[in-house]
Amino acid sequence: MALFRYTALSDKGRRATGIIDAESLLDAKQKLIRRQILVTDVAALEKKKTGSHLNKGEVLQLTRELARLLEAGLPLFEALSVLEEKYRDHRAHELLLDLCDQIRSGQPFSQSLEAHPGCFDVLYCAMIANAERGGHLSKALVEMARLLERQLHVRKTILGALLYPALLSVFCMLVLSVLLFFVVPSLFDLFEGRDLHPFTSFVFACSRLAIQGKWILANGFVLFIGYVLWSFFSLRGRATLRRAILRVPFLSELLAKVALTRFFRATATLIEGGLPALFALQQARDTLRHPVIEKSMDEAIQALSVGQTLQQAMEGRALIPSLVPRMLSIAQEGGNLSSMMHQIASIYEEDLEKAITKITSLVQPILLLALGAMVGFVLLSVLLPLTDVSSFAT
Repeated sequence: MALFRYTALSDKGRRATGIIDAESLLDAKQKLIRRQILVTDVAALEKKKTGSHLNKGEVLQLTRELARLLEAGLPLFEALSVLEEKYRDHRAHELLLDLCDQIRSGQPFSQSLEAHPGCFDVLYCAMIANAERGGHLSKALVEMARLLERQLHVRKTILGALLYPALLSVFCMLVLSVLLFFVVPSLFDLFEGRDLHPFTSFVFACSRLAIQGKWILANGFVLFIGYVLWSFFSLRGRATLRRAILRVPFLSELLAKVALTRFFRATATLIEGGLPALFALQQARDTLRHPVIEKSMDEAIQALSVGQTLQQAMEGRALIPSLVPRMLSIAQEGGNLSSMMHQIASIYEEDLEKAITKITSLVQPILLLALGAMVGFVLLSVLLPLTDVSSFAT
């Protein structure tokens, strides 16, 4: 089977594109004719064009639905075919078609997922590969869905906490721009040739400087927006931004908690899937995305491989709290390592939420005070000369 992209005309005469799998180009045309689709062009879809980059929420939804279908007793190919029919008008359609094609040709499911790194990370593929060997694919998908759900919860907590301060900061900049570019310049003629209060002189000077350098400020603003977009949507940009944030002590601690939460929850999920602790740590290491903790975990994994216990391997490592080795030692002795790792992840997730709440509770009033002080200073600089009636005498 191969994938073909077709262009067709809808009932309203609009152009539309889609994907279909078929044995050959002729078979693809015949299938489209049977569907009563008015086709204008059909061509083989290159492999490099398959596999949409889905976000975490979409991958979570697909994982949940696939797990439910497998738990209902459907074979893997039939379950993927059902999803392919459901998501025919969704951007996940190409991905599901390609997975169906790979499974039908005898490819293992984990290897089929590895062909789409933009959707399924190393941890996801490792979980599925381990489940295929153990024969519990539906259970692994359920566990993976829980892990993705917790990761999304942490991300939404962080974004939700940062959204209001970010909007308030933008509003402050907007108010300042209106004052400097429109309100203050309208008062230049009123106070021309008069002795001004130092506050007023300072505000007028700032306004004139902003007006004279408006194109420089505009270009700087465009470059700033471009840098922000590059930082969020480029792999290199995100890495650069992450390195910059890690230089800020308090933010570095927050990112460390995020990394530890993600790491221990992923490791616990892999252990529950049947992987030995050493291999689970190796697979989950890629989820850290924190260079300092990655180095610490590499050293700990190396120590484990030569026979040290978890407590010995993790004690004294950079950014790994002393509580972690002790808890892991107790869990290893009691045989409930995965459960303890879930507990560690929950502890640091709660700490992260408390820290974020504390930051936002401090930042929001500070921004409001800054906005009020800024507007008040400008108003004071305008009102002070007006109180001197003699300055307006002719």
